[in-house]
Amino acid sequence: MSTQASWQRIRNEFQRLTDVDQLKNEVHRIGNELRGFDFHTVLSPSAQARVKSFERRYAELMRTMQQAQRQVDREFNKILRQIKTQRGTVSKVMTQQKNKLDLLRKKISKGTTTMKKAAPKRTTKKTAGTKRRRK
Repeated sequence: MSTQASWQRIRNEFQRLTDVDQLKNEVHRIGNELRGFDFHTVLSPSAQARVKSFERRYAELMRTMQQAQRQVDREFNKILRQIKTQRGTVSKVMTQQKNKLDLLRKKISKGTTTMKKAAPKRTTKKTAGTKRRRK
């Protein structure tokens, strides 16, 4: 008999849990109870002071984090703009140099230009004589 009764209870509980409308009602009831609960009324005055202190520190930390995030974003965007301008400048110079090289290759292939090999100039550095200054 006890086995039959426990199976009957399990079956009834399972049917109750599978009823979606009943589950929704239970969730709404529990949610309303939680929304209506004010934990400040249960806390002692010292616990309330600690909670307020914690909330202030948390708010200050969040402000500091937001300021730091904004600063990081500004710096990142600044560096990104610099990289983009440098990239544009470098690509422009590379295009110019490539065009000059292509033009030089064309001239060489036509034979209109001869390459000159210039020896590096030697410069001698003259040392100036040292003079003593009078004070």
